[in-house]
Amino acid sequence: MRPISRSLRTLAFALLCLPGASVAQSPAGLVTYVRASTEQEIRMVDARGTNDRRVWAFEKPDPHKTIKIYDLAWRPDGKELAFSSTHENHCSMNLSDVFVIRADGSGHRRVTQAPACADLARYPKATVRVPVKNVGFESFTGFLYFQGAPSAQAVSLPAGGSTTVTVPNVAALTKGKDSGQVATLIAGLNRAYFIGTAVQPQGGKQLTTNTLFISSLQPGLEPRSASWHPSGTYIAYAYGLASLRRVPANPAPLDFGEFVVNAEDGPDIVLHAAYGPTPALAGELLVQGWDFTGDGIYRVKAGAKRMGAPLVKITDGRSRIRGLAWLPDGSGFVYSAEEVVEYEVGRSNIFRYDFASRKSSRVTNLPNEYAGQLSVSPDGRMIAFDRSRGREIDGTTSVWRVTMDGSGLTLLANDAFAPAWKPGK
Repeated sequence: MRPISRSLRTLAFALLCLPGASVAQSPAGLVTYVRASTEQEIRMVDARGTNDRRVWAFEKPDPHKTIKIYDLAWRPDGKELAFSSTHENHCSMNLSDVFVIRADGSGHRRVTQAPACADLARYPKATVRVPVKNVGFESFTGFLYFQGAPSAQAVSLPAGGSTTVTVPNVAALTKGKDSGQVATLIAGLNRAYFIGTAVQPQGGKQLTTNTLFISSLQPGLEPRSASWHPSGTYIAYAYGLASLRRVPANPAPLDFGEFVVNAEDGPDIVLHAAYGPTPALAGELLVQGWDFTGDGIYRVKAGAKRMGAPLVKITDGRSRIRGLAWLPDGSGFVYSAEEVVEYEVGRSNIFRYDFASRKSSRVTNLPNEYAGQLSVSPDGRMIAFDRSRGREIDGTTSVWRVTMDGSGLTLLANDAFAPAWKPGK
């Protein structure tokens, strides 16, 4: 047999690389993720699973393991990355906040309850005294934080007890007759802020607030699930139990933002919200949340008073939706949902919902593992998702990619969760 000439080999290779040929194209792009074992480090890997490197990390001591990064979201132009994290909850009224960094990890800033802790130093300082009275039937042990302070103050009161908490070095962040800074009580994961304590600190002065009466605290002061408006000027987030708010990407100090959706119906607990991916869909959001009837996904217009019926609903009472992402062209979305196996939740898989047909189709078929947070590639061909052996994130969680038809399942990074595909090529 005669050897194949170089020209024929070149022609054969060119034909195999034509669109529709059997040789799969190598995926392009970058995927960021959170290190699963620590939940305190953001990393980036090529979509081929190579060149894994650090982008940003919380590097201070955390002996009680309270610092966690929850999720990641790229600005539509790929120049900045938003993430929700608890790493500044010692100098915020919130348990977690939304932060933004540049693509190289620099430029760290806080956008909910701005400014960041390190930026408080440039503001004039005041001293604020907060009278506190425990009107409950049980003792209280926790902390009091005052907006603008670099840290919280310990508080311990028996039932019926009272004291005055002095908060030094409070940054004067507010101006104008309708603005003020307030106190927040903290007990474990529960928090409550008290509007009645509002004052306007002024540099070099000492102020005393109205009395803070200790009442019940609740979980939920926790901005999470950040989502950029397609213009890149706003960031939406889920807040509290069922609030959807947005704040400017470069906010004024303590800008609380505004409601994006303040519906009278819908889920009791909102877990995820995402702006539409195109200018035509900039006024719409996908919302995922839970109520006593189950877990659902809604499509809602910004400013709507009603969410209407969910597009996807899980009603078995045990399964939950773990991830949600628009398709880049706005034709539908992908989501990960748990499935019951022999009367118990035994796995989670990825599904694709099509707006035109109003139907979901299966993408993955993991028999006994859990697909979680996910992100779609800019060209809409692939999904990056985290994959766990159990329902909870741990050091065995990893990030994989898969094509929209469920083929090409490929490992991108071990010890990883919360992937976010970077916009652009």
